[in-house]
Amino acid sequence: MDEINQIKEAIAKMDESEAKSLLQLIMISADQSEDEQTLKTVQSIKQSLVETGQTEENQQQVETVHILFGDAVGGSLEFAVRKTPYLNTDGIIVLPENLAVGPVKSLHTKEGIDHRYQWLKDNFRDYFSEIDEDRERTLMALEKVKNIEPHQQVIIWTSENAAEQTGLRIVLYLLQNKGIEVSELNTYQSFHNLYSSPELEYGEFSPSTVEIEPENLLQLYKQFKFKAINHSKCQALVGEARELLSSESTLRTWNHKGLSHSAEDRDDAFIILCAKRLHQEMGKSDYMLVVRLIGEVLGHMQQYTGDQWIEYRIRALIKKGIFSYRGKLRAMRFYEVKLNEEYA
Repeated sequence: MDEINQIKEAIAKMDESEAKSLLQLIMISADQSEDEQTLKTVQSIKQSLVETGQTEENQQQVETVHILFGDAVGGSLEFAVRKTPYLNTDGIIVLPENLAVGPVKSLHTKEGIDHRYQWLKDNFRDYFSEIDEDRERTLMALEKVKNIEPHQQVIIWTSENAAEQTGLRIVLYLLQNKGIEVSELNTYQSFHNLYSSPELEYGEFSPSTVEIEPENLLQLYKQFKFKAINHSKCQALVGEARELLSSESTLRTWNHKGLSHSAEDRDDAFIILCAKRLHQEMGKSDYMLVVRLIGEVLGHMQQYTGDQWIEYRIRALIKKGIFSYRGKLRAMRFYEVKLNEEYA
């Protein structure tokens, strides 16, 4: 272990040219090895280096960089622009996570990302199989954000929810002092600017970009007029990002007052209310599928959290003795719950 630490310290002291020369020497030496496993490892590293070079080259060539939060949102925009001229001029960076929930302390660092994903692994049972892949993709996405060039303009896609608003602030923090023009495309506001009519109620459109069809995303982008976030607003949002990145909070709330931290039990009372309603519909206080309760909660709650957060809170309510369960708490599909008599 001491030898490994000494090697790490030596590498850290190298300048860029020395590190590159050493890497080339290692790759040439390893390529001459007769060990099959070593050769496989070398080939994997070569492929990774080639792909990294291609990615950086492509990213430097694009004129506009879109930054979105959540795989579904990123996939929708990629699908929307696949047969348009934007495919050659625009790049897309996707942070795969729902940043409304889970820790974001020091998320701009590898240590912070490791901490977040360990928390998700410990608390989100249904997310376990994807955790390591998403961790690596988040690391790559944040590195791409840091590598955006000053000549490129940036569009950060947001809406009226804590997940995307948290992402907006963290990205602005990463881009501060780089001389990059950044604009916010708020899909909720853009929709109403584009489709406002006396018949359209303001609350009829989802406050989350994830629910917008690809063709509507493209339409919103086509009518979008790039306008860089002014300096004073940007500084205020960066200040909020600093507070986010230093907080131990695992839940964030978005409303007309802005973005704020919330206690983990914020949604508990509403979960209980939804369970009571389902018991009334059933005509008795009997066990119900957890996925049914989660669907009821998500269908009526105003904050955007995701099913895994709600399941996490249901397990917390089980521990408090508010719900009983039968089955296995290994994942939401394996158990049922009902309110205990004093809470029903």
